[in-house]
Amino acid sequence: MSMEVPRILMLTPFQKTQRGNSVTSIRLQSGLRAQGFKVDILSMEDENYHILLAKAINSEKYGLIHAFHAWHCGQALAAVPEMKALPLLLTTTGTDLHYDLLGQGRSSVLAAFNTAQKIVVFNEDFRQIILDNYPEVISKLRTIPQGVVLAEGQAVSRAQLGIAEQQFVFLLPSGLRPVKNIEMSINALQRLRDIYPQIHLLILGTVFDAQYSQQLLQRIKELEWVSYCGEIVHENMKGYLLLGDVVLNTSHAEGQPQGALEAMSLGKPCILSAVPGNLNLITAGVEGFYVHSEDELFIYAEKLMNDYDLYLRMGLAACQLVESKFAPEMEIQAYDQLYQEILG
Repeated sequence: MSMEVPRILMLTPFQKTQRGNSVTSIRLQSGLRAQGFKVDILSMEDENYHILLAKAINSEKYGLIHAFHAWHCGQALAAVPEMKALPLLLTTTGTDLHYDLLGQGRSSVLAAFNTAQKIVVFNEDFRQIILDNYPEVISKLRTIPQGVVLAEGQAVSRAQLGIAEQQFVFLLPSGLRPVKNIEMSINALQRLRDIYPQIHLLILGTVFDAQYSQQLLQRIKELEWVSYCGEIVHENMKGYLLLGDVVLNTSHAEGQPQGALEAMSLGKPCILSAVPGNLNLITAGVEGFYVHSEDELFIYAEKLMNDYDLYLRMGLAACQLVESKFAPEMEIQAYDQLYQEILG
């Protein structure tokens, strides 16, 4: 960073729970502080966030608000109109484009779009979703893929989780909520296990939807080959991801499948549902496979289990893809330039 800039206020809908928005804001705060920016984070989980936000704006300490998730940003704008006194950068994160932009949350999303000086999307597909529905904002759009950062954290062994060394472990880093479609993974692998009893499914993620999770966890409890580890603090995620052989993402829709990319950075091939947010992330047949159904998931999971050369080749390609396209240095540099452009 080549100039002195005012303090930045990041406004995130989630900070206390382990999910995409919290991991992203913490990663960006750390990286941008290293660039010389002064960055504070305010979470909308705080029941008094609107009071704290108004105080922060009125303090005149801040030169820019960087908000995450368009619908939540729109809600904040309605609660704290003073936000419009500062330049606003909006990073869209997935559900705001897949559901809110096209559904009941549309008015909040558009309020955020109209107010923001710049709007960040993670990939070109998301850019197109916005342009198809709201072409007026074309000049505001910037595409910045998320960087992948894994701390060393605490080591964990298979034995600690009751998983045998000879088992073939499928990883599913995913919060428990309907959009993540965890049943697709379980159903396909249940059929596979009837043939290959050595397979295991390891699910890592926070409970977000109580009703959905209760039914899912009851099912998992009856399946000896499935382990659910609950919420893993991000600093320790690497140790768990290293236990797996192949990473899955079977979501109905995604922002950017950060957990899958983190596993891929460790040399794990992937199997991803062919949905927005996952599509165009990999080259099918190079770093992993796209699937449209449980049948296809069954087929490609079996293929990776039985073709060791393919498994190694895809794992290496997955690691190289993350290093080349999702380097945290590239993400931070892009935001550095964008901050300076807005503050300029």
